[in-house]
Amino acid sequence: MIDNGGNGYMAHLFDFLKRLEFNNNREWFQANKSEFDELRGLWMKDVERLIGRMSVYDESLNGVDVKDCVYRIYRDIRFSPNKLPYKTYFSAVIAQGGRKTPKGCCYLHVQPGDSGLHGGIWCPEMPLLTKLRHEVDDNIEEFLDIINASEFKKRYHMTGESLKTMPKGFPKDLPHGEYVKFKEYLVSMPVKDYYFMQGDWVEKVAEDFRFLKPFNDFLNYVFD
Repeated sequence: MIDNGGNGYMAHLFDFLKRLEFNNNREWFQANKSEFDELRGLWMKDVERLIGRMSVYDESLNGVDVKDCVYRIYRDIRFSPNKLPYKTYFSAVIAQGGRKTPKGCCYLHVQPGDSGLHGGIWCPEMPLLTKLRHEVDDNIEEFLDIINASEFKKRYHMTGESLKTMPKGFPKDLPHGEYVKFKEYLVSMPVKDYYFMQGDWVEKVAEDFRFLKPFNDFLNYVFD
């Protein structure tokens, strides 16, 4: 039985993921399946608790099922040159619609040495991307106010890929054109492993994601 007191299981989870990284094969995983199942159960309970905490300031999360938010550990290797069968991280999308949402959302990634809180819209198709670019350009002052707000800027930075030149339909000398060049609108807040082991990580993540809401809300105007 894994100790869940004081986030004790998170240290155990990080240890499990480190061992999985060096033993990424079906034999090892099956031999340690009961440990994984227990860790995943504890993780899902905490993600469910996170959804509840976030729904206090984001009513769209009311009724969201944790099963729709949490990713499986199994990799889809059918079309990938990387044939390792398991992901070496736990992750979840916190949004209405869970993992399948096309909208701006909060993404939680837990991986030894590479954990983070992320948000925005990843890899949108061109019609949506064009709408997003125009939304940013048409409301650039509002956009800048959001990403330059002190509490936001203290936590998040833009990480999406960008074009080298201005996209078609926008003048080359467009003020703040760097924000129109993005191929995706993403922000990230990298965190150290101990972030999840000191205090109640659910409360911390809920608070840090709260400052991401205006950014996602801005992007989601294009869906109205």
